[in-house]
Amino acid sequence: MIGGLLGWIGAIAYACCAFPQAVRCWRNGHGEGLSATMLWVWLVGGVSMLIAIPLKFGWVPWLMMNYAGNISALLIIMRYHFWPSRR
Repeated sequence: MIGGLLGWIGAIAYACCAFPQAVRCWRNGHGEGLSATMLWVWLVGGVSMLIAIPLKFGWVPWLMMNYAGNISALLIIMRYHFWPSRR
């Protein structure tokens, strides 16, 4: 019970940690100053974990939500980094 609750708290916090940057990129219309290498490594790591978790552990909802949330925010950040809408 406690492990599951802590898992959900951690997953929500970790999944949400990139959203302030995503909102900032969206508001500014660009992701200037972010490292392209970091973004690509983050994407590879997130997608790999999203695939590996169900293969290794089965469907763990809080882990899947964690990585799905991170990848969602990352895709917003990458959109504005590589295709800025205004400067």
